[in-house]
Formats: sequence, C-alpha cells, structure tokens
Amino acid sequence: MTSMSCLKAPPSAPLISVSARWAARGLCAATALALAACGTTGGGAGQAAACKPLSGSVSRTQGAVVGAAVGAVAGGLVGSQVSDRSSVGARNGALLGAIGGALAGSAYAKHISMTEQADGTVKLNIPGKVMFASNSSDLSPEFRGTLDKVGGVIAEYCGVNARIVGHTDSQGEAAYNQALSQRRAASVQQYLSAVLSGKGAQGRQLAVEGAGESQPVASNLNEDGRAQNRRVEVFIIPPKS
Repeated sequence: MTSMSCLKAPPSAPLISVSARWAARGLCAATALALAACGTTGGGAGQAAACKPLSGSVSRTQGAVVGAAVGAVAGGLVGSQVSDRSSVGARNGALLGAIGGALAGSAYAKHISMTEQADGTVKLNIPGKVMFASNSSDLSPEFRGTLDKVGGVIAEYCGVNARIVGHTDSQGEAAYNQALSQRRAASVQQYLSAVLSGKGAQGRQLAVEGAGESQPVASNLNEDGRAQNRRVEVFIIPPKS
C-alpha cells in the first residue's frame, strides 16, 4: 500500500494565506479517508445515507472530496486565509476540505472567507450584502443554494453542529442593530434547520446569537469598514471525539 507523508506547520503558526502546505494536508486527509472507504458499499440510488464519522469516511462523492481538498483549499476558492495548526488532526482537516469542496461550486465562493479555529471549528465569514437586503432579515433567494451546500456537509458527518452569529455596523441605534443581527442569525438558522430536516438530521444543534455592533472587525468610520462589519458568521463545529 502506498503511504503518504503530510506536512505540518509549527504549533505557533499564525493565520496564513492558503498555501501548498494546506494543499498537501488537505490531500492527505481526503485521500486517507477515500482509501479507508474503498471497501465499503454505499446505499442504492434514492436511499437516504446515514451520517458518517468524520474520520474513516468520505463524502458520497469520494473523488469530489479529494478534489475539494486540493482544488478549494490549495486554490483558495473559498476565502483567502486558513489557520495552519499542527494541533488540528486529519479529522478536522477532512471537515475543512469537505466544506471547501461544497462551497467551491457556489457563485458566492469568492465572497466567503473560511478559517479554522484552534479547536478545529471552521468559521465561515459571510458578508451581509450577499445574504440580505439593507435593514432586512429575509434571506436572499439567490443565496439559499449556498446554504444548501453548508447544510449538506453538516448533515453528512455525525456529530457536526453549528453556531450562527449575526453582526452589524454601528450606524443607527444599538438596540435596533442588536435585534437585526439576532433576526438575521435566526433566519440562517431556520433555513439550515429545514435543510437538515430534509436530510434526516433533525437532531443537530444550531445555536443562534445576535452580536449587534459589539464585535467589529474593521473601522465603522468608513463604508468599507462598515461593510466588513455587516456579516454573518457560521461556525461549523466538529464532534469532540
């Protein structure tokens, strides 16, 4: 059997642009999972597939996951920064690759940044402008297909949950912004919940939080900064074990 050596960054490595190191790690994780699944037989056409453990299993389209790890992660199709941490194992690298692969085909891929947190949670940072009209919490019909892809990854792997956090800029009253951020996060949660229900994964936890204007990532003194602050963050959380 052919073996593969995966690259690791030093534990102190900061957030960096997507690089060949992540390409190698993503390829390692996805290929290892694909090889582990070679001896299994999937369900027939039209049958609902049970969730899979995040280690030792791959997507229903196994080759797509391998391509996702290399193409989406190495090519930077989803976001421009990934946390390269040696403390995060192949299990969570597989989650990162699966999400990257799912989003690579989205028309909004270039707007979404994807970062891996220290605990292996994958954060999707989504600008509010691609999801909602101004001062609205009604989810854009055009963006729903992208959330279908996110929900598909959550449903596919056993024990994966999510937390959705809405944010606003500092324009207007703080109380209004707080309420708007909560409604927007709830709108995303409700849509993802429907996606999971349709895939037989109703038991997953989808926590909701409205942060209002309290957690800016840029200056609110100019429009570019305010646009960055108007966002929804979706934290996709792997199982603890």
